[in-house]
Amino acid sequence: MKTLSKILLALTAVAALSIAYPASVQAVPTTYHYTGHHFTEADGPYTTSMFVTAMVTLAGPLGANMPLTEVTPTAFTLFDGVQTISNTTPDLATQVFRFATNACGEITFWEIGVYTFLVHYIGTIHDGVVHSVDAGGTGRAFAGRSIDTPGVWSQGIATPDAGSTLSLMTLTLIAFGLVARRFQRAAG
Repeated sequence: MKTLSKILLALTAVAALSIAYPASVQAVPTTYHYTGHHFTEADGPYTTSMFVTAMVTLAGPLGANMPLTEVTPTAFTLFDGVQTISNTTPDLATQVFRFATNACGEITFWEIGVYTFLVHYIGTIHDGVVHSVDAGGTGRAFAGRSIDTPGVWSQGIATPDAGSTLSLMTLTLIAFGLVARRFQRAAG
């Protein structure tokens, strides 16, 4: 009977551990995707069939009813039909990421701009005050832009932090192994 009570005590400890350290408490990285409209003006290598796209990954989802707030992405990639600028671009000079959301946490207003030291840039702005603009350029003379036609944001599927889940599973399996070992010792 003592062995059964030890097993139940160990199982209770495992259950308490899973409550004290839930995987769902961890921040879930969230990726937002932006698709702009075709450029209405284009110079140089840009054409009116090109547009700005963005993929911005944050440590967690944006909150509801958030005013225009600067955030720091964990990763980002912007493309304008000619060039790609990402967080791994070697000569990245400046980056600005600001978002506002509605009651559902959906992006309603934004300001994004990334610039390199070589004066390459990609940006999109829709702040509800001035014109909405999507633009990209590979220097001062060549650019594509779309004015007064803001694009659309969508939220990618958030994936839970596998590291926390695996840690919890490992601790649970170790606890079960210890219980089984004690059970075998008591039976033998």
